[in-house]
Amino acid sequence: MSARVWRLLVVVLAGAVAGCAEDASQMRFAQNADIAKPVHRKARAVVEKTLEEHFGTPLNSVAWLKLPVNYGKAEGKVKSVDGRSVIVDFNAETSDLESLKSPELSRAGLLFTSGANQGKSFLLASYDASEKSFETLTALETAPAEGDQFVVAGQNLRHGRKLYARHCQHCHGINGDGDGTTAKYLNPRPRDYRLGIFKFTSTNKDTKASRDDLKRIVSQGIPGTYMPAFVPMLKENELAVLIEYVRWLAMRGELEVQLLKDLKNDYAADRARKEAQETKASTSDIEKQIAKQLEEYVANPTEGLAAFIETVTGDMVSAWEGAETADTVIMPPVPRVPDTAESRERGKALFVKTDGGKCINCHGPTGRGNGFQTEDFQKNDATGGFYEKRGLHDSWGEQIKPRDLTRGIYRGGRRPIDLYRRISQGIKGTPMPPVAATVKPEQVWDLVNYVLSVPFESASPKAAKAHSIAGQPNELGNAN
Repeated sequence: MSARVWRLLVVVLAGAVAGCAEDASQMRFAQNADIAKPVHRKARAVVEKTLEEHFGTPLNSVAWLKLPVNYGKAEGKVKSVDGRSVIVDFNAETSDLESLKSPELSRAGLLFTSGANQGKSFLLASYDASEKSFETLTALETAPAEGDQFVVAGQNLRHGRKLYARHCQHCHGINGDGDGTTAKYLNPRPRDYRLGIFKFTSTNKDTKASRDDLKRIVSQGIPGTYMPAFVPMLKENELAVLIEYVRWLAMRGELEVQLLKDLKNDYAADRARKEAQETKASTSDIEKQIAKQLEEYVANPTEGLAAFIETVTGDMVSAWEGAETADTVIMPPVPRVPDTAESRERGKALFVKTDGGKCINCHGPTGRGNGFQTEDFQKNDATGGFYEKRGLHDSWGEQIKPRDLTRGIYRGGRRPIDLYRRISQGIKGTPMPPVAATVKPEQVWDLVNYVLSVPFESASPKAAKAHSIAGQPNELGNAN
């Protein structure tokens, strides 16, 4: 199948959802207000229209086949047609036959890739597995011929959407912005997927979260937060489609952010006002000029909107597909150093060394999360200035507190390999950096052994008298 055909869209009608979903009239993807605010309203409208074209709405989702999302698909050829009923043969090597047994195939998208209906998509009313026949919701305007090729896709997206609405939406929001109806009561805040960043991964510092990473978080939860474990509540196939929907939301958010940031350069919110002051022209004339320029930008096939989307999505596809390759998973090059008193002492010495591990700067000398940087004003890379509140902030602008290691709660997992990955690669989206390049793998294991011993060391009378260089730990903020 050609790359052009795969870029076509398959519409999936998501239908009514259960659980904590809002009323259908309120089900919409809200724009990223923080990033959209400095962008001209007409440019924001272009972004909104573009996203709806490629992703649809919550109740009318679109399976954009360009994205590396497992929508659940099947390819085949038409055998015969009788009214709305299409008898088919599937290509076993290119079909997810297991998903075809799911009732979620109802109202999935049927896209013809050859014949008189090439490029046209239709919604399915039902699928009869015994007869291998589709029933379309509406009659086909042009009857397909024997041998016409098709692809069915989207059943996983619809199933994942229903599960997300039931289990995740009240915290993470309709569009994954971390602003659901219960989010304001939670600390730390639920994850905002729209940057495409997930904190706790097995992959290296420059790589997206893998499906396995997301599966681990969803199935096991995050200790010390309100993110629960969904196993055994959710079965294996339910975890899989839920994760695909979360990835789809993250990719939608990433494209939105990139579009808004790009348009901000030429279409700032205050552009008309500033140009009117500088040129003495009327604001209405400048607004008309902005509208015309945006029309030209959208219509330009080589240097306009379509070209920009092609570039951004190409990078996005590479990034998400790259996370699924084995060489991005962090595996220590040496076995774990035996957990001995000597190893812990070496780890402790590195922990408090300001030119080595530098752990003390944030976690403090006794690991209570109250190092001197928690009392300092940090730079805001987004604005170029400084945050108004003292302490550390993450990529979402939230104030965060370094992990209090004396509690023995490790949100990214408490296995030694989990801590090795956090220390060696840092925590994505936070100020927790990768360990210095001068620190050897054996020394990282020493740090792991020491960190795992801190809860027991802090319980001793001697440790209880120790004081931090920044005073008592501040309980405000989201701990890593």
